[in-house]
Amino acid sequence: MAPSHFTARALIGLASAALSVTLHAQTPAAGYRFTGSTDLSLYCGEYPTIAGFADASYILFDGQRVEHRAADGTLLRTYATFPTPVFASFVELSPDERFAYIGESSNGTLREIDLASGQSRLLTSLTFNFDLAFDVVPGLAYVSAATGGFGSNSIWRVDLVSGQAVEVITVSGFSGPVEVDSAGNVLVTVLDTAFPPTPGATRVLRYDAALVSSGVLLTEANGALYSGGFDNVSSSAIDPRTDRMLVMETNTGASGFASALWLLDENGQRVGQVAGAPGFAGGVEFVDAGFGTEFGAYQPAYASARFAYADCFGTGTWHRWNTTGAQPSAVFDGPGLGQAGAASIEVVGGIPNGYASLWVARTQAFESIPVVEQLGGLHPVALQAHASAFLRRSSLIALDSAGQGAIGFGQGPAIEGALLMQWLVYDANGQLVTSSSFAVNRDLF
Repeated sequence: MAPSHFTARALIGLASAALSVTLHAQTPAAGYRFTGSTDLSLYCGEYPTIAGFADASYILFDGQRVEHRAADGTLLRTYATFPTPVFASFVELSPDERFAYIGESSNGTLREIDLASGQSRLLTSLTFNFDLAFDVVPGLAYVSAATGGFGSNSIWRVDLVSGQAVEVITVSGFSGPVEVDSAGNVLVTVLDTAFPPTPGATRVLRYDAALVSSGVLLTEANGALYSGGFDNVSSSAIDPRTDRMLVMETNTGASGFASALWLLDENGQRVGQVAGAPGFAGGVEFVDAGFGTEFGAYQPAYASARFAYADCFGTGTWHRWNTTGAQPSAVFDGPGLGQAGAASIEVVGGIPNGYASLWVARTQAFESIPVVEQLGGLHPVALQAHASAFLRRSSLIALDSAGQGAIGFGQGPAIEGALLMQWLVYDANGQLVTSSSFAVNRDLF
């Protein structure tokens, strides 16, 4: 579902190009921030595949060992060690995190590992397998593999109990990512056959769930264009709750070697860029906390995107970055404890040249678990009290080019600590986008 690796063929082809590119730090796009990383530099030259658990630990398959490691890299358990090293293609965790499915392209094997017992069993073999996505039907998955040789890609439906594999889709191009949306439709990335890839030639096709299950081998002609115009794609991931898709575009930018992580809406339209890197990036994973808000720019950090970026081809650095929305902050400044005087409540990190409205409730209305409300904006918003409890709501104020704005008022001891304040933040078109963090009108310093 989210290929947690660098593409083997891309790595081989890009190794020489990497040596001639001056690399700089990867950066989040406006409205996003990096909230931690996993240092994988120890594995430079091995290129393991990785899949993350909900607790931020991860399972790692380096072609010989399958390991469970904590977020800081501490080894927690070795699930399996195989006698002969192979080239790792993917590792995917089942939705209930009970099983891991690992693919390798040296022999083409696909294995299931029971994470409770550590037992491994061979499911099937698919030559040059690349990626796996779980179907909405339990016990089924789709695997992309160049079973017809380089320059072609096939999608196989695999029964995860019996291991039976049936070819359901064939397209041109190298093996690429495969995803399944909440309706069971299959999304196939069609890569170019040329190297370097032809700019703009990579596209994503969507195949109707019923058509994929019809028993007829489908071709490119049977797929509907979901999204296109990518220079190349190394990996992707989909949020099954919203059907918003993350796509890592590679071989792009002025250098021809940069990477850009894009967020697409449920119709395949580009919402915007999430992050960028000057070299080759991949290993995209989507982490949804199930909180009810959506992953996106300026959103709360309940959901995140993880991706891997390396400047190592044998030596160097390699990190797996956790990326979240950069939620604006509400910052209170008052006259001091027990004092009277001028006070202000500021919005920091809002949308440049956007707008904001201050919502005020009594602190007694505070909810320790944010209340997610749909207020007619682009996304649901997280409030620290029910919307009905915010009895005062200011008119829109303009934010500056840094996304900042403020409202001043006079404060005395009688109201100190009595107000729960939160900003609703709008874009330059006046469209509601997000909420800020909250503040209470008590100056502790």
